This record gives sequence, structure tokens and C-alpha cells, in this order.
Amino acid sequence: DWWLGSGIYIKEAGEAEDVAASSYQPPASKEELVAFVEAAASYARIFGRDLATKDFMDLEGPFVRGDVYIFAHDFNGTCLALPYLPSGVGTDRSDLQNSEGVYINREMRSVAENGGGFFEYLWTNPISGELEPKTSYLTKVDDTWYIGAGIYLSDEERATEE
Repeated sequence: DWWLGSGIYIKEAGEAEDVAASSYQPPASKEELVAFVEAAASYARIFGRDLATKDFMDLEGPFVRGDVYIFAHDFNGTCLALPYLPSGVGTDRSDLQNSEGVYINREMRSVAENGGGFFEYLWTNPISGELEPKTSYLTKVDDTWYIGAGIYLSDEERATEE
């Protein structure tokens, strides 16, 4: 019924590369994380689950930004997109626990089912190898599936939240 578009004028081809590269920067704050996930949810609602989950798996695409990426699950627990662990797609990951025994995906599903929002937990950062606080933002795409993405919280972000 309606559509929304946006555009910019680019004077030289070199500027186009700079714009494209900067648009793929990983979210660095909770606000940027929300925008990243909500943009992916809009994409999924427009283009459908099959195309969206395929695109979420593309390590070179706009939904993977360094160690921040869109993941997707259905409300039955089945993983639909997990770009750095493609073997997990199609499996039930409801029993995945962190070092504290928290069922991460069950909690995330609950957040998404109840209107979406943030879920904070401890998780091993693959870059540092250390157990670190992480926050994921989750949102329901429709009544059958949800998506999310997470960032590790820096010491500064944790201090401003307290």
C-alpha cells in the first residue's frame, strides 16, 4: 500500500565506496544495535523469511558487521540464521546454556514474545576469549519467528548504566 525510500547524491565513484564501507560498521551502542535489528526486521517483513534468512547468513552482506550479526529463530526453538555457525541452522538450540546455567535462547525467545527488548547475559567473547557481559536486542518479525543481534558491553557502557 505504501513504500519508503531514501537516497544520496555521490559526486565521485570513490565516495560511493566510502559510504558503503561506513554503512557496514558494527553497532557500537545500544541505540545503534536497536536500529540494526529493527532495520533487519523491516527487511524480513518486506522480503519474507526465506530471502531474509538467506541474506542474514551472508558473511559479506549488510547483516553481518564484524562480530555483530543478525540471528534468527522460530518460536519453536529452531535456529533459522546463525552466520558464524551454519551447522546450527535447522537445529533446536533451546537448551544452549551460558556458564551460569542460563538458557540463553529460551530467555531471548521470551523477550521477543513479550514485545521485544534487551537481554543481558554473560558470554565468551570470541575475540578476547574472555567471559564478558553482552546485551542482545530481540524483536518479533511475526507470530512465527524473531531476530536479534548482540554486542559486548564495554566497561564504560556498564558504568553509565549503573
